[in-house]
Parts: sequence; C-alpha cells; structure tokens
Amino acid sequence: MGATKNKTADKILKKEILHIALEIFVRDGYFSTTGAIIASEAGVSEEKLFSLFETKENLLHTIVAEAVHLIFDGIDPNQDGELLEVELLFFINDYFDSVARNLDFFSLFYSLRLQPGVVHQYKQELREIVNSNFEVISDYFRKEGAENPKMEMRFLASMLDGIAMNYVLEPDGYPIDEMQQKVLNMYSKKAEIDD
Repeated sequence: MGATKNKTADKILKKEILHIALEIFVRDGYFSTTGAIIASEAGVSEEKLFSLFETKENLLHTIVAEAVHLIFDGIDPNQDGELLEVELLFFINDYFDSVARNLDFFSLFYSLRLQPGVVHQYKQELREIVNSNFEVISDYFRKEGAENPKMEMRFLASMLDGIAMNYVLEPDGYPIDEMQQKVLNMYSKKAEIDD
C-alpha cells in the first residue's frame, strides 16, 4: 500500500515539476536554467528532482513527449495501424480539442520551441516518436490515391500546427471553430460531394 501511495505522489509531483520547469524554461531560457533553479521553485531538493528526471535534458524530452501525447493520442483510436476516414476526422477534431483544453501548456510549449537551439535538443527523438503516427497518416493518403502521400501528410501536419500556433498566440480573437470546420471539410469526402 505504501509503495503505491509513493508512486502516486511521485507521479503528481512529476507533473507539477514538469509544468514549473516549462514555465522557467520559457521565462529564463532553456539553456540558462539549471536544475537548482527548477528544484528551488518546485520546492524540492535537487536530489529529488534528479531522482524523478535524470537530467535537465530528460525534463525537456518529457515535456516534448507530453506534447506529442496530447496531439497524437486521437490518431488510430482502435490501434489497428490502419486509418479510416472517420478516424482521420476524429484525429483532426481531437487535435483541435486538445489544443483548446491545454491552451496554457501549448502557449508555453510553442514559446519554448521558438528559443534558438531548443528544437535541436529533441529533434531526433521527436522524429522517432512521431514517425509511426506520420506513417499511419501517409498510408491513409496512399490508399486514398494521393499523388504524394508524404507531402499530403506533411501539409496536414503543417496546417494543424500553424492553426494551433496562431490560436495559441491570439486565443480570444482567433476563429478556431471555423478553422476546425474548414479542415474537417477538406478531408471529408462527404463534404466534397455536398459542395
């Protein structure tokens, strides 16, 4: 019972530290931030911090993994490796909903991504994490007869990322619902027939 309670407490603490670290990385700059600063602001010892996260780089990679989890969890919901139109549309809806639900996180995450040199710190790992998701999307476009399935997948990913970034920068004035509907219409065969 005690071990389970400690694991739960560590999981909660880890999530709190991640959020604090992300705020500090944005405020002070990723490269200027030290483990001591994060530990102090999180109210834990450096020893505790680094027992939960081996290094500052591990903290960054965990933040990136959280972003990927929030963005891609809606893809291929039945986990069969094959995307149907309804699943693609579900993914698009889930992407928009996830960004709206986690607006503070994504606001900080995009700010962190824009810092010089930060993307280089996790680029290879990110590529490895998202490649399988991108393959599923590319396969869908291949089966749908797209001339260049990888380019179609990149177009969709870039469009979603760009819309999300614009929404994060201007959440009150940005027409997110209309953008969501426009993207759904682009990828819905029924919408193409009805137009």
